[in-house]
Amino acid sequence: KEVTDFAVENFKPAFVEALTKLNSEASDTLTAEIREILDTAVGDVMALAETVRPIEIKYQGKKKSLKGVQHSQFDNLLKLVGAGQATLLVGPAGTGKSHAAETVADSLSLSFHAISVGSQTSKSDLAGYMTATGEYVRTQFREAYEHGGLFLLDEADAGNSNVLILLNAALSNGKMAFPDGMVNAHPDFRMVATANTYGNGASRQYVGRNQLDAATLDRFATLEWNIDDRIEESLAGTSADGKRWLNVVRAVRKKVLDELELRVVISPRATQRGAIALEAGLGFEDVLKIALTGNIPASSQKEVENVARAAWNK
Repeated sequence: KEVTDFAVENFKPAFVEALTKLNSEASDTLTAEIREILDTAVGDVMALAETVRPIEIKYQGKKKSLKGVQHSQFDNLLKLVGAGQATLLVGPAGTGKSHAAETVADSLSLSFHAISVGSQTSKSDLAGYMTATGEYVRTQFREAYEHGGLFLLDEADAGNSNVLILLNAALSNGKMAFPDGMVNAHPDFRMVATANTYGNGASRQYVGRNQLDAATLDRFATLEWNIDDRIEESLAGTSADGKRWLNVVRAVRKKVLDELELRVVISPRATQRGAIALEAGLGFEDVLKIALTGNIPASSQKEVENVARAAWNK
């Protein structure tokens, strides 16, 4: 359906343009021009068809077909995790890092376990602890480590580097000391971490992020996970208003990040929120404030809103 919609939208204007010129001018040079237009359109359709192809996964004798639009880095993530490599996904908020980790777990028929890291996350949140009566309290990490599964350490750069050092031995030595004793890693234990920075400390946009220990970062392969245009387009939906809204988000993102250099995140979530609100019947001006400009500094709001209105009316 996605390929068909793309073809209808792009082929029809190309044919109309070419045939109009053919009828009015009827020159030999138009044959090459028409061919060039069609070749470009066909190339675009074939590229889109490749992005929505079912991904055939074979892992440990099991086969699975994964349909739908996946991030351009998804194949690489799947291969790394399948090979047992702990992987760090680094990219802006709202780019689908956590969802990708869960999709990989499902693709490899692994149970999925996760914890979102913050400044209050402690070693006991990962390793568990002993109660006053001598009973061990298990964690999501322990379950994946001992019995197999994919463990997601979400927002890793928001945590305390001294806490995350706990994972160093677990990832390198295949065993780890828990409060109730040493535990060997299960052969099917896999780990993915996500972050908005490369672990080097706060950035202009992500001011609350911490520097991570170099020894911990060294345990991970790093994949850059930026905004994927195809996925953002799918979040905008197929309606005319959804597509107009996508243009608004992209225009505002360019203005805010490239020109004004504001400490603001304009993620694909803004695209999804706005498209849903428009579909629900809200007017553009309301959606603009609800889904996009609410976190823009007051000093820049008017300028950004003017950019948004111009993109909407284009």
